[in-house]
Amino acid sequence: MKALRKLSGGSGNVAVVETPVPVPEEDQVLIRVERAGICGTDLHIFHGLFSKVKPPVTLGHEISGTVEALGCDVTGWRSGDKVTVESEAYSCGKCQLCESGFSSLCPDRLALGYGVDGGFASFLAVRKTALHRLPEGATFQEGALCEPLTVAVHAVLERSNLEKGSWTLVTGPGPIGLLVDQVARHKGAKVIMTGTDKDQKRLQVARSLGVDAVINVDRDDLQKEVMELTSGQGVETAFECSGVGAAINDCLACVKRRGEIIQVGLSGRFVEMDVDQVAMKEITLKGAFVHNHESWIKAIALLAEGAIDLNSLVSGEYPITEWQEAFRLSEEGSGIKYLLYPV
Repeated sequence: MKALRKLSGGSGNVAVVETPVPVPEEDQVLIRVERAGICGTDLHIFHGLFSKVKPPVTLGHEISGTVEALGCDVTGWRSGDKVTVESEAYSCGKCQLCESGFSSLCPDRLALGYGVDGGFASFLAVRKTALHRLPEGATFQEGALCEPLTVAVHAVLERSNLEKGSWTLVTGPGPIGLLVDQVARHKGAKVIMTGTDKDQKRLQVARSLGVDAVINVDRDDLQKEVMELTSGQGVETAFECSGVGAAINDCLACVKRRGEIIQVGLSGRFVEMDVDQVAMKEITLKGAFVHNHESWIKAIALLAEGAIDLNSLVSGEYPITEWQEAFRLSEEGSGIKYLLYPV
C-alpha cells in the first residue's frame, strides 16, 4: 500500500512510499482508511520541529474509515463498520495520571502519526478500545474531524467553567477555534471570535456558523470593542486557540476580574506574558491539551445530535500522492481543514 511517511529526522524527508499492509495483533482492528485530516502537528513534523516524532513513521492522526479485519481477541465489531479513531496509541496505564483517567498526559504516551504509524495510508492497525462508531448518516469527512472536535470538547466542557449566557472570547479562527466556538455556543455562551487580516475567509466561516461577534485585531481596538459588548465587564472565559504570543495578552486584557483563560493553542516557543494582570485581576489560567476517552464520547454525542457543523470546515480533499499541495494550502492558512485520502 502507499503511505505518506516521515523517513528520517530534520526538515523535509517526507514521501509517499510503498509499505506492507499491517497485520492486526490479537487486540487490534485493521481499518481501511477513508479520510485523514492534516493537522498543524503534521506540518511541524514535516519541518523537523516536532521532537517526539520517531521516524520512519506514517503521518496522520485525524482518521475515519471502515473496519476491515479483526484480531482474534476482538468482539463487538464487524467488517464494514464506519468508525473514527482515537489518536492515542499507547500510554503506560500505571502512572498516577493514567490511573486517574488522564492518559493524555502520561509521560510515555505515544500517538498515531508520530509515535506509531498513522492514517495517511490505505490501512491502519489500532487497538480495539480506540474505535468509535460513527453516528448514522455521518460522513467520513465528519469522522476525520472528530479528533479536533474532541480537543474543543476537552477545552470547553472539561477544562473551563463556562456558564450559559456568559460572554466568551476565542482567539484564532483555525479549526480548533471554530470548533471551540461551536461547542461554547451549544452550551449557551455568547462568543466573540478574533482574527487578523489574513484570516478574512476563516472569519467569514465563523460568521456563517453563527458566532455572536467578530473582531479583526489588525483593524479594530479589541479591548474597547470587547468592553462595549460586555457592558464594561470583560469576558468571563477566554480560549486562546491561535498559539500566537500576542493573543495570550489580548486574553489577559479582555477577561474580567476573576475570569478564566484556557490556553489551547501551542506556540512552539517561549512567549512574554503580562503576569501582573494574572495577579491583580485574580485570573485563573489553565491549559487544555488534546483530549481523553470521555472527550471522544461527548464529541460523538454532539455529532449524533447534529449540534456541530463539521462539513463547513473542510476546504478541500486530495489523494495522498498530492500531499505537497494539501500541505502548502494548510500552511497558507486561507482555508480551514484539508483532508487526504488513500490511492
